[in-house]
Order: sequence, then C-alpha cells, then structure tokens
Amino acid sequence: MKVKLSNAPRGCGKLLKRVADGAASFLGQPDCLSVTAAFVGADEIKSLNAAYRNVDKVTDVLSFPSIENDGHGVIVPSEHPFETDPKTGLLDIGDIFICHDVAKAQAKEYGHGIERETAFLFLHGLLHLLGYDHMTAIQEEEMTAAQESILSALDIQR
Repeated sequence: MKVKLSNAPRGCGKLLKRVADGAASFLGQPDCLSVTAAFVGADEIKSLNAAYRNVDKVTDVLSFPSIENDGHGVIVPSEHPFETDPKTGLLDIGDIFICHDVAKAQAKEYGHGIERETAFLFLHGLLHLLGYDHMTAIQEEEMTAAQESILSALDIQR
C-alpha cells in the first residue's frame, strides 16, 4: 500500500508503510491502494472535527474515506474507477489526520512510546477507511480484534 505523508515526524514513513502493508496483507486487501496520512496540530484537528463531525473538541485521529466499503470486505479496485489514478493505477481510499500533540500525550499516559501510539492511531484511521467502525458493541469488538491482531503480527506492542 502506498502511504503519502504530510507534515510527518522524522522517521515516521517507514513505520506507517509497515503498518499499512501489514494491515493490507492481514485483511487480504489489494496492493494497489493508497492513503494519505497528515500530521496536524490541536487547533487544526479541532477545526476538522467541528466542521465534519459537529464535535467542537480536539481528538486524536480523524479519517475521511474516499470510497464506500460497507462490511469491510476486500476492496475491488475496478469498482472504483474515478478514485483510481490512471497514471499509477493506485486507488485512493482516503485521508487520515493524526494530531501529533494528542499522540504524544496519549503515549505518555498509556506508558508506551510515540511510535507505538502513532502506529495505533494510523491503523485505527486506516481501518475506518477500509470500512470498520465502532458505533455498536459488535463493530467495536471486530475493530479492536483487527487492531490487536495486526499490531501483534507486526510486533508493535504497548
């Protein structure tokens, strides 16, 4: 999976690429997917949260999918020709915004490193782009299990 970065902390690209590839492999997703990960400050993520979710507070991660994938099945790129770049053949599945300030605070609060927190937040956002959600207890169990399995397979521990 191609990961495009914006304002990412130094050295973050390899970690996010590893998480993206691990998630795609674990979930049986095609290799031709691409995602953008943008790192923003508290003011910007609060503004995005207010504008798009009508929640006027800072959050850790937001996802904006560019395709629908109800039921979080395997994505079929040919079903999304308008989101596929004709030059590269990559299917853009959306954007993930991570608040680096919140990630640092949560890493400290949970007693693990910023790399683990960043990997978790990116994966959480990526799973949303792939059709996972946590609005019901069953959805939350599925998403949590996927997160734990993928991070464990990548040996990214708390």
